[in-house]
Amino acid sequence: MMESMRNAAKGWVAKVLIGLLAVSFGVWGIADVFTGYATGYLAKVGKTEISAEQYSNAFSQYLQNFSRQTGQALSPEDARKLGVDRAVLNDLIQTAAIDNEGTKLNLAVSDTYLAKDLMDNKAFQDASGKFDAEQFKRLLASNGLSEAAFFAGERQRLLREALTGTAAEGFPVSQSLLEAQYRHRNEQRDVRFFVVTTADTEVAAPTDDEIKAEYEANPAAYTAPEYRSIAVMKAEPADIASKVTLSEAEITEGYEKFKGEYFTPETRTILQISFPTLEEAKAAKDKLAAGADFMALAKERGFSEQDVTFADKTKADFLDPAIADAAFTLAEGAVSEPIKGALATVLVKAVKISPEHQATLDEVKAQLTSRLQLERAREEIQSIYDAVEDARAAQTKFEDIASKAGIPFQLIAASDASGKDKDGKDIDMPHKADLLRAAFTSDVGVENDAISLDDGYVWYEVREVIPSAVKPLDVVKEQARAAVISAKARAISEEKAKKLVERARGGTRIEELATEAGAEMKSAQGLRRNESDLNFDVDAVSAIFAVPENGFAFAVEPGGRSAKIMQSQAVLLPAFDPAAQDVKAESDRMKAQVASDALSGYLVALQEEAGVDINDTVWRNISGQQTQ
Repeated sequence: MMESMRNAAKGWVAKVLIGLLAVSFGVWGIADVFTGYATGYLAKVGKTEISAEQYSNAFSQYLQNFSRQTGQALSPEDARKLGVDRAVLNDLIQTAAIDNEGTKLNLAVSDTYLAKDLMDNKAFQDASGKFDAEQFKRLLASNGLSEAAFFAGERQRLLREALTGTAAEGFPVSQSLLEAQYRHRNEQRDVRFFVVTTADTEVAAPTDDEIKAEYEANPAAYTAPEYRSIAVMKAEPADIASKVTLSEAEITEGYEKFKGEYFTPETRTILQISFPTLEEAKAAKDKLAAGADFMALAKERGFSEQDVTFADKTKADFLDPAIADAAFTLAEGAVSEPIKGALATVLVKAVKISPEHQATLDEVKAQLTSRLQLERAREEIQSIYDAVEDARAAQTKFEDIASKAGIPFQLIAASDASGKDKDGKDIDMPHKADLLRAAFTSDVGVENDAISLDDGYVWYEVREVIPSAVKPLDVVKEQARAAVISAKARAISEEKAKKLVERARGGTRIEELATEAGAEMKSAQGLRRNESDLNFDVDAVSAIFAVPENGFAFAVEPGGRSAKIMQSQAVLLPAFDPAAQDVKAESDRMKAQVASDALSGYLVALQEEAGVDINDTVWRNISGQQTQ
């Protein structure tokens, strides 16, 4: 994307999007903003209106961005369950409030400033750092933007950043607050602990009533995800290459074209010993001529076999031409005369020679044919694309289009957003991540653009949307039974742990409690408040930092079948040095948090001042939800 878009992401856009879900519900808590209009705009902030189409585009863009960033598809239904729909509308409302404030203050961006911003944009600069008008036009075209639309968007972006940047930047952090936060974050503790367990025999078997109650109390745990039936066609060179027919003359012509790539140069394994002077090299040569072993001589001079061996090298692999020429004129087993190279004087020995080889047409014919077919197939992809698009425009079924074009067709009966079927098995599908992202942001009856690949296309259509639904109890009864057992075991573990901690706080030594429980005393050092690992999870760390030095705490372990009984030992407070790098990093974090809080407050104030109206009827038609 364009640099300006990246720059915008560092400014107010990123700040708003980071807190999108966290702050969005502020607007929805204002009960008197819903007016229940039957028609018209979706929302209005001051004099700025937000249309249903704007919302739909923003919602779709959010889903696509989420999928692109996480690699996982998010269906519209799941997004609404997470509150993304309201968050997206609130983002539009916040943006409108900023624009409304800019209009009220008569703010504007001068042509001179806009031009400078454009010239400074690295995306539009050539290799020398100068503005490149042709590069500018190419990037606009590739992003589907006219110059007028680009400049309008940039003016709006710069105005928004001017307002939100003023609200969110320049807040100082007091030294005392910084020190307190730094010590709090970096405090360390040592811990003594033992683990008490709950056996299967201690857990009563679940009754049918308990299983039913679990099922009814936790419907989300027993809800099948949304599934979609997707029809898919694909056209890539490999799909049609085998159908390409080549004449013998074309194959021969291809061989001449790529002949050099089927040539294998001579390679040699060379042993090489370096000497500081020519005289020493001559003396070594004399020893070798008298029967000395080349490798033994190398070891005498402190070289290992690996140091002196250059295995299966071409002549071009040797950087020094003098050494390369000498090494590649030797007979196998022969030792050179001393060679005075550019950096060293050496003796070399050729221990293995693999001669060069030019593969004949017959030797590479099968490989070459496949290569030429693939090349021809790449040239034909565009014509296939055109034919498929013409057939789609004529409302021809995918199955018939694929059959006529000779390209693969696949009907995926039911896939969730992660690409699993109803049995939880992975479904094999072309370009899975891209296809799922696209399919789960589309809908039944929508004619979608083809997914463009490096060398081909994927076409898809959503045939059916199977909404998420709670599975029948008889289907998930064993799952519910296991959940009841797990809850009972957790409750027993927690009750045991509570009683043991009460006794410890009453004066019983933790070692005695461990002995009674048949458990081994253990210790851990240097636990940090915001860190966890396999031995101390988040709950255990939180529990031990919630008590004073020498205090007692417990934490039920994952799975619920055991619990840690812990005693906090030494509390280690780090030294505070304002000039230290980690203290500066903490200061930067706090400044960012203060800025984020200030920006959130500013945005809410702008909305309250401008007044926000949300058309409840239009919203309900779009989302299927009430706004209050």
